[in-house]
Amino acid sequence: MRRIRAYLPFTLNTFQMLLSYKANVIIFMLGEWLMLTVSFFLWKAIFSSSPDKVINGFTLNEMIMYIIISFLTTLMTSVDISFDIAREVKDGSIAINLIRPISYEKRMLFQAFGGVLYNFTIIFVAAFTVVNLIFYSTAGFTGDINIPLYMMSMMMGILINFYFSYTFGLLSFKITNMWGMSQIMGAIMQLLSGALIPIVFFPEIFRKVITLLPFSSIVYTPTMIYLGKLRGAEAFNAVMLQFVWIVVMIVISRFMWKTLVKSLSILGG
Repeated sequence: MRRIRAYLPFTLNTFQMLLSYKANVIIFMLGEWLMLTVSFFLWKAIFSSSPDKVINGFTLNEMIMYIIISFLTTLMTSVDISFDIAREVKDGSIAINLIRPISYEKRMLFQAFGGVLYNFTIIFVAAFTVVNLIFYSTAGFTGDINIPLYMMSMMMGILINFYFSYTFGLLSFKITNMWGMSQIMGAIMQLLSGALIPIVFFPEIFRKVITLLPFSSIVYTPTMIYLGKLRGAEAFNAVMLQFVWIVVMIVISRFMWKTLVKSLSILGG
């Protein structure tokens, strides 16, 4: 318990910082809602032009729900701390952080939790409640089983994304300018996580590969569990795959840390 208390200030500091910069958050959210609106009209046009009311197992209402839930899931699982690591390496502040008597990995984890806490309390709770009320009134949805499992799956998605971002950020120990790589990786994650389009719409040969990658476990798996598209054994296997990826990413990140920290060159003051 004492060890956890040592890292809680990093969570609170991040939370308070986000509260202080409300304008930045509002502008970011306006951009995200604009993308959400574009996606809505795009899929509405696709279903309107199709002779089938069900496309790849989705009705129009289910696709709308997928868009909204995947948006909220992406918001909650967005714990990209690779920029923070790269910034610390570039300005030299990582030198001070490395000599502190705390784990750098845990410090970054609790710092990421600050963003998760902010998104959860300020945005997710209200939006998710409204979405569920609408879904219940229009489709008679009862999420007694789906919602708790969705929440658990989303938490695992947060950990997968954190350790992937942490591992990716450690590359800045060797690569000074990470901006270009970060942009490419962000685009790849958006596509392969199911945030832009459900993975069932990919060709079968690609779909089988993508569902085994960690990216699909971040957004696609929780969203499909919420919608009831993954049930029983399928849902269990999907959650177990998430757990496996958490373990794998932790092992990889710690191996990279031990390997790269030895050759770290401090650039800034």
